[in-house]
Amino acid sequence: MRTTDSRKGAPSVAAVPTATELWFAMNSLVRDHAVESRARIDARVDMPFSRFRALRRIAVRDLTQSDLAKRLGIDAPATSGIVNDLVDRGLVTREPHPTDRRYKVVTITDDGRRIVDSVIADPAIAPTMFASLDDEQLRDLGSLLDALREAAES
Repeated sequence: MRTTDSRKGAPSVAAVPTATELWFAMNSLVRDHAVESRARIDARVDMPFSRFRALRRIAVRDLTQSDLAKRLGIDAPATSGIVNDLVDRGLVTREPHPTDRRYKVVTITDDGRRIVDSVIADPAIAPTMFASLDDEQLRDLGSLLDALREAAES
């Protein structure tokens, strides 16, 4: 995994990769295969990828529009446009926040969840590199990603 090796000629020892090396590796894998993945999703769902990307985030948990904007890395007007389209399609609902009327909470509908679940269940969506992993490795990777997601949420 190491991207540099200062021990030329030294016997190979499994070094613990740094968090930064792992971050760069994950980031590169995702970015290098993003176009391929988006094309597969576009072929599967009848909406722009930006809508599916937002829908997938809302499927994990209800979000305020401002939280959704932060997670997507876009501004409030763009988020409003995406949410408006998803509401018009019947894939999410938008309701006032229960304790703070300044915010709107976006929740996935059953139709929206069906779309996300159908994409997740389709093995053809994932880049072909995942075929190199057996079931145990996929479970291990899933557990590691869950731990990272949980840490990011706290």
